[in-house]
Amino acid sequence: MSPKRDVEMLAEKLRPYFEAVHSSLSLIRRELDGYADNKKLKGDEIVGWLGEIYGKLLLGGTLVSDEFEHDFEAGDSRVSVKARKGRASGWTQTSAIPKIEGNDCPSHLMFVHLNDDYSLDRIWLYPWSDLVKSGRFKPHNVRGNRRSWVFYANPSADRAYLEYPDASDKRTGS
Repeated sequence: MSPKRDVEMLAEKLRPYFEAVHSSLSLIRRELDGYADNKKLKGDEIVGWLGEIYGKLLLGGTLVSDEFEHDFEAGDSRVSVKARKGRASGWTQTSAIPKIEGNDCPSHLMFVHLNDDYSLDRIWLYPWSDLVKSGRFKPHNVRGNRRSWVFYANPSADRAYLEYPDASDKRTGS
């Protein structure tokens, strides 16, 4: 068999699964759009969508447009959401955070953890100023140049910041 034929066979074998995934994502997106406060949910970033929606619901907030450094507002709080799925190595590290100081920075960082099946595991809410003062934001270097910052959640040490289920939950920090 030729490599081209192998590719064609695999693509054909996977087609019904991808159709199911596409259909499911469309239904999920349609449902989440009802909670998105007219914010356009970009791409196929279901983990990010869920993080933002769960966060704004938990704090009674409203999503804001992408022109801001934060994702939603709740009262006087400006919250940036970082969401991760699964337990593979690195799940505690956020994606890039462009800046950590300035008047337009968020007031809080929310870290949302989803299980492998996308079910909600835990949510932490950190005051931004605490993270800056304690040096929890780490430089993210690309080719030797700092491009942004990252944050690492520490489930066992960050129990005081646990918002969901709540800090009295008896889970260990794995």
